[in-house]
Amino acid sequence: MRFNKQELITLATQPSNKFDKEGPLYVTEKQEGFFRKTEGEETSSNKGPNAKTHHKRKQSLSCIGGTQKVSLEKWCRLRGNLLFYFKTSDQFSEPQGCIVLEKYRCVKQGDLKEYDGYVFYLEFEDGLRQRFATNTEQERLEWMQAIGLAGYDVKRAQLKYLREQIDKKRGMIHDVDVDMLRLQTGKEIELNEVPICESAISCDNLLCDGNGKPPNPSVVVQVTSNNRAASGWVKYGRTEVIERSSNPQFICTITFRTGDGLNAKSQIRFTAYDVREKVTQTAVPIGWAEVALGVITDTSRLRIPLRTQSPCGGNAGFITIATCAPDLEKKTSRSPAKAGLDQQQQHQHQQAIGHRRSQSLPPKLGVKLFIPPPSKLALVFTNPNIHTYRLHSGLGGDISVQEIMLESQLCYIIPQQLLSIWIAREKELLQEISGMGELGGEWRHRQMELLDKHLKLLKDYSQAKQFLAVQQQQGKHFKPSAKKADETLEFAPVNLHLQRMWAHNDTLKRAGVLDVTTVGAFTRHSGKSKTGGLIKLLQQIKDATAKDGGNSEKVAAANDAVQAIKQLRKEIVEIMSQLLYLAKSKNPKGMLPLCNDMMTKTRALLNIWEPNLVEEAFAFIERHRIIEDPTQSDGTGAGGTGNPIPMSPFKKITQQLGALDLKSPELEDFSTPMGPAPDLWPQVRTSKSGVLGAFGSSTKSKSPSSVDISTIATIQNTFNQMNNSKSKDYLMSCSLPAACYLPTEQPKEFKSKKSTPTEASASGNELKFSETHFDVNGDVTTSTPVEALVKSPEVEKAEEATPEACRSGLSVNQLLENKNELLSNVYDENGYLIENTAIVLGHNGAFLDTKVMSSSPSANYYRPTEEPEPLDLTQLNIEASVMCLVSKVKFLCGRCGSPAVRLRQPKGSMKSIRGVPFGTIPPDVVTSQPLSLPCGDEQEQDKDPVAMSGNLPKDLLPGPSGKPPLCSKDLNLALTQAVGEVTRKVKKGNKFTDGLDLSLTTDWASELRPSMKKLRQAMDGLLKTARLMHSVQRLQQDMKKTSTVLAVMYRRDVCFSQALTALVSALMAKLWGQNVTENYISLLCNLGPLTCFEGFLSLYGSEADMWGDMGVAIADMGSVSFTLVRSNIQRDSKALPVPRVIGTRQQMSVLLPVPESVFCHLPTKESTSFKVTPVFFNIGINEKATLAETLGYTKEQHRSNWDNYDRLKQYHARYKHIPFNFVNPSCSAALDTPTKTGLASTQQKEVLVPEHAVASLFGEMEEQLRANSSKNYRILTLAEDITRSMQGLRFTSCKSAKDRTSMGVTLEQCRVLQQEFHLSSSNAQNVLDTMRSEGTRSDNTMKNIGLRKYAFNLPQVLSLPQVYRPPAGAYGKAQS
Repeated sequence: MRFNKQELITLATQPSNKFDKEGPLYVTEKQEGFFRKTEGEETSSNKGPNAKTHHKRKQSLSCIGGTQKVSLEKWCRLRGNLLFYFKTSDQFSEPQGCIVLEKYRCVKQGDLKEYDGYVFYLEFEDGLRQRFATNTEQERLEWMQAIGLAGYDVKRAQLKYLREQIDKKRGMIHDVDVDMLRLQTGKEIELNEVPICESAISCDNLLCDGNGKPPNPSVVVQVTSNNRAASGWVKYGRTEVIERSSNPQFICTITFRTGDGLNAKSQIRFTAYDVREKVTQTAVPIGWAEVALGVITDTSRLRIPLRTQSPCGGNAGFITIATCAPDLEKKTSRSPAKAGLDQQQQHQHQQAIGHRRSQSLPPKLGVKLFIPPPSKLALVFTNPNIHTYRLHSGLGGDISVQEIMLESQLCYIIPQQLLSIWIAREKELLQEISGMGELGGEWRHRQMELLDKHLKLLKDYSQAKQFLAVQQQQGKHFKPSAKKADETLEFAPVNLHLQRMWAHNDTLKRAGVLDVTTVGAFTRHSGKSKTGGLIKLLQQIKDATAKDGGNSEKVAAANDAVQAIKQLRKEIVEIMSQLLYLAKSKNPKGMLPLCNDMMTKTRALLNIWEPNLVEEAFAFIERHRIIEDPTQSDGTGAGGTGNPIPMSPFKKITQQLGALDLKSPELEDFSTPMGPAPDLWPQVRTSKSGVLGAFGSSTKSKSPSSVDISTIATIQNTFNQMNNSKSKDYLMSCSLPAACYLPTEQPKEFKSKKSTPTEASASGNELKFSETHFDVNGDVTTSTPVEALVKSPEVEKAEEATPEACRSGLSVNQLLENKNELLSNVYDENGYLIENTAIVLGHNGAFLDTKVMSSSPSANYYRPTEEPEPLDLTQLNIEASVMCLVSKVKFLCGRCGSPAVRLRQPKGSMKSIRGVPFGTIPPDVVTSQPLSLPCGDEQEQDKDPVAMSGNLPKDLLPGPSGKPPLCSKDLNLALTQAVGEVTRKVKKGNKFTDGLDLSLTTDWASELRPSMKKLRQAMDGLLKTARLMHSVQRLQQDMKKTSTVLAVMYRRDVCFSQALTALVSALMAKLWGQNVTENYISLLCNLGPLTCFEGFLSLYGSEADMWGDMGVAIADMGSVSFTLVRSNIQRDSKALPVPRVIGTRQQMSVLLPVPESVFCHLPTKESTSFKVTPVFFNIGINEKATLAETLGYTKEQHRSNWDNYDRLKQYHARYKHIPFNFVNPSCSAALDTPTKTGLASTQQKEVLVPEHAVASLFGEMEEQLRANSSKNYRILTLAEDITRSMQGLRFTSCKSAKDRTSMGVTLEQCRVLQQEFHLSSSNAQNVLDTMRSEGTRSDNTMKNIGLRKYAFNLPQVLSLPQVYRPPAGAYGKAQS
């Protein structure tokens, strides 16, 4: 508070009746002076050792001196919360001081009388204390009561009570408006509801004050139900304030709606007020009038007198209500059954209702009610705030304006979907790091540190998703600016709203919609400040990368390779699914082009990795991985005492990771097994079943769940315990020298799991473990099986029941029946794959031709104890599988003599892998270990006989009669010969298809499946190797740099989440809330929309960081792909069409559901996908922008604006070449944004902005950029115009999207009304002030901070450019 000495003296010497209490008091003070803080140290030194016993020392006010304190009698007067005291006890003496009674309490410490009287104290919250004394105990009681009631809070409570009493006498409820009533009753405005009527209000002959000055009138409209005593009067709306006018004509209109419980009998009260002071809204009632709503509806122009509040009830003037009511016939046409009436039909209907008079006559008022056409906007947006206006154009016509502000229901949904993707990514990286196995030496600490970092990120993402889900469950749809620094909600955008203006000019026969998405700056408000934002942080990482010797490039290359392999693998699997579908229907058309496409993608897959990087990583793993001692695998110590060896921290953590729902994040078409993953460390059993399902659970659970978060906390506790108390003995035992590592040996337990010797029964009729496969004729045959190292997907569907069936001794025919039953459940009658085959195939499903997520990441990651597979072997397996598959496809297509294809040129000399020549390995056999095939009956086979069936001659295969296969020696020889034949191109025939008879091949799909399975497993092996390379490269990176990269990544994720949510909301508003023309569909298909982000951030202080964050987040929007898909929402449904975010950080894609009216006009050949072109223009306009310009901080902003101008110009060059079509009247409608359309009932070319007009806008914008003047907001307005001319999406932002954003949005709305709807320039400023003071942006401040005030003070307002200044009374001290 600021005090003026003379004003305080004048206030202290007012007459006695102005004061609450006055009289003498003994005031303790120093004689040296008044209000001096000199006794702090003295009082503490006098306390002695007992000073420590007081929790908070109360310092005296400066009028209580240190050692020279005296108590003097003075005259004191209390007025409000100001306590004055005078120099002496004489009431006519000079005022000496004043104490402000705020944040205090009045206390007494004893009832005994002291030397100067009965004492009480004023204790303030800041620790100061003032001592007073009175002559009698009664006086002390009176003074304490009076001072206790003098606080501001008490005065405010008294004022509220008095207001309630006055309202009770008047029969009205104070501060209850219709918005609060809607909130309490849970009702909201129905956007497509036809209102009862809309009334424009004007007054005339209003009484002037005693000096003859006209009033500042404003009309408040109140409504009540039939039972007035029960409900009272509810504030329904109000008009703007017009300065100094006895005959005001208000532009704000009042819309009466049936949804608010109004009917013809409802009473409406119009009260005219004279607003004496705008800041505090101090107003005096002029007069009032009551009338029934039915009378208003039936009368187009109603003029009634205003009665005064005096008992005599004199006349205070007149009020005129001009009402626009919908025609009855028009009401029926807008019924829900015909809600799809398009704009052309509606326009013709309007012409039939009211005919326009000629321009020579005055405008006809109160006949037509113009309302926006029905839309499906309410499906995506909610909680609308609506304000209506009736403006006058320069030609004397009427402009109907409806301003709507809505919350996006996607505010908390899109961030949750993004967090799910990032959570899956963190789980993926945890598996990659664990897949390296336990490392020794210095690398163990780095490995554990890396695990800890990703666990922390996983926990942060999971908790953030949980908090967002809670907000969504509570029915909240926007994040207020007051919570912008709330870390729990930082992934949601701040104050996200759709600001829509619909306007209609009856004279011009033009209507249109302007949509602007308003959102707070895309930044992490709770993060570290003064970093320069993401732009500088990313640049710092880039600079550091150039100095680290290329390690960062290796990490980036490894990550890119992993993502590329995942993408190519996904595309190849999709091709295989299409081939399988064509084969099932025996349709050869289209199979060969698919094969060529698959070969192209497979070639790319084989050339991704550099062999030297692979060898380097394998060597690193061999050197540093700790191999478990086989002699100690039984759980006994070296001394045989039976004490189990304590588990290493790495093992503990990897076991605890098993409780997390770690699944492969990508969609799988040829999925890996659904069974539980094997126990990573067989020595320990922790689960109830005795097996710990690490790295995956067979049961699906919601992620992130509370179980996940608690599990992460448990793992982090393990980290803390490990760091606090490390076992030196264990560390010594683990830190073996490099020479002691045994990379080629594995524990016995793991070997026993890896391979099982095959044993056939003596009779040969029963097999302890058997498999089934198909021969060339489609018959089921059996062979001696092997158990794969990893539960592979390369097993026939019939094998799903095999393990259990064979133990029970089931016959081959029963197995075939099981297979057929399973196949019938996997495919529907049309041959399409059932979506969730995991449910059909049960727990141990093997080969799933479905888009279902893999539950066993063992197929995509190495296990900690698994030895990596050589890259050459993996590539050979891929090549052989493709060769076999393509050969079979050509055979099925009738090209029997086609030679086998080669994906790569054969090398001159092939190296052997660990001493095993390639010639001994069948090219179509996929293994996880190098194979050796010694002669003998007890050999271990790791090969799938199904694969052999595709390559070996028919006579080598076991027959249906159960004849045992050839001996191993002959088999080995046959395999060698088969591989020798495959490795070169065969001129006559093809070994893959020799012996096959096309006429006898009844099931094409079963011929292709074995090779497809082999290819899928081989690609999985390549992905395993790629992920191992990636984790090794990351482990070798500097940990400080890794921490920095992860912190910047998290900040970027926060900003990206906010930006994508705003962008998806804007796209959904366009697709669901506007009439999408064929021209706009052509724009989406050929180029993609332009998205223009407008910022008002100042490059000074924390907003400089926000600008850097926004620049990166907006640029990231250009990499997101959007695909339009058909919405499955029924026509009359009110369900939310939810977009779906899929992909990875590098390749994000959003599936946007569109209504049927839009989808039917999309090209039918392929799905419509597009990317947006984002541009970001920022100009600071507040007082901090003045500082930034003065200090020269805006150079980066100017450079950025230039870059975005170039991007805008490039977009325009491509936009000019789009083939725009004629408007199709049968399309959903022919209207788009205001700048592009005119109403006509006949087919016409859509009214696009002329090319020369857009070119002139670009020319002017370039001039403004070259001028680079202070606060050159003209750049922003030109960017707005250019964006609208190219059918772009508009976004406006500032720090919290509340104050400066509101000024910018309302300015744009008025500019559009001037440019497109001929709003007169003389009336423009009045309309602008009215929208800012009474429109939806004022509601926005109320929603955010509970106050209808923009957070500007007077100096800040004066620093704003003139067009961005709010009207008087609309701003004040408030939260930013």
